[in-house]
Amino acid sequence: MKKLANLLIVITLFTFTAPGLYAQDRPSNKTIQVYVTKLQLSTAVLSNFISSKNGIVYQTDLSTNRYYTEFLIAHSELRGLDSVASKMGYVTQNVFNTENFNEKINTLEKRIDGLKYENNIYARQLRDSLVNGIRGEELKRKISNNLQTIASLEVNINQLQQNASDQMCKVQFTINDEMSTPNNSRVSFVNMPGIEYGFLKIENPTSGISAKSYQGATIKYMFTRGKSYFNLGVYRAMDNNTADTSLINELFIINFGQDFYPRNFGRGKRRFFNLYTGYQIGGFISNQNNNKNSVFIPNANLSFGVELIKTKHILVDNKVSYFLPLNELNRNMRGILYQASFNFVF
Repeated sequence: MKKLANLLIVITLFTFTAPGLYAQDRPSNKTIQVYVTKLQLSTAVLSNFISSKNGIVYQTDLSTNRYYTEFLIAHSELRGLDSVASKMGYVTQNVFNTENFNEKINTLEKRIDGLKYENNIYARQLRDSLVNGIRGEELKRKISNNLQTIASLEVNINQLQQNASDQMCKVQFTINDEMSTPNNSRVSFVNMPGIEYGFLKIENPTSGISAKSYQGATIKYMFTRGKSYFNLGVYRAMDNNTADTSLINELFIINFGQDFYPRNFGRGKRRFFNLYTGYQIGGFISNQNNNKNSVFIPNANLSFGVELIKTKHILVDNKVSYFLPLNELNRNMRGILYQASFNFVF
């Protein structure tokens, strides 16, 4: 038994001094990712913030288009950190996770109690039966293993208790240079059909060619939150002179379009009044009052718009475009186009 006691002392000392046992999770973890237009300036702002709040930095990685750092900071400073991130640029990830330390500690303590109970049984068997040989060595090995596990669990409990009182958070912060990051790396596909009303005011209406104005509706199918979409529908002349047989009275619209949000006005993340610019390319099939000479005319539109309401499920949008046919009818069919649309997630 004296040899067993000495062995247990050695095992216990080894367990408490073994490397790696003190590397435990912190009480909470936060992950932030932001895209910026000025990488060096944003990096300096973050470094100054960490230094001013007595943060502890233990990993950094800086390249020409990315800065990554891991650090510890007090819980009380997390709100200020969120504010710094939002001012830098476009925040694509901000996740905060906490751990229930009391529950973990209770679980570990229950396991320790169970191992101690096992050791009492093994010790009683050794004492009562005075077993030797293979059976005795097996019992001694089980006691030693249990004591080693108990020592390790106690170290874990002490670390968890210390972490819970530290009130520190482990932060993983990534700053990406938006100028060197492909836009399509953040494409988010959606299925958002909808309807769009259009009113076209012709700049130079000409008898025998164009009416003063056209209006109509199209199906607007949006397939990315970017936004990318297709238009398909008909505009009809509002002041159609049926006696003018060569007058274009209908435009069958077929367009592909994309809209782009400005970097410094919310990036399309606001619920109301998101500004954007965009374009449409495609064309229209013209139809005359005499139903003759229908042709396909390519066109391109440049637009400026405002999203009135934007949620996860609906989008109410309106914009103004310059409607520009790309053929000989350019002068007589170009004009100002107003469009208002409603889309919903299907």
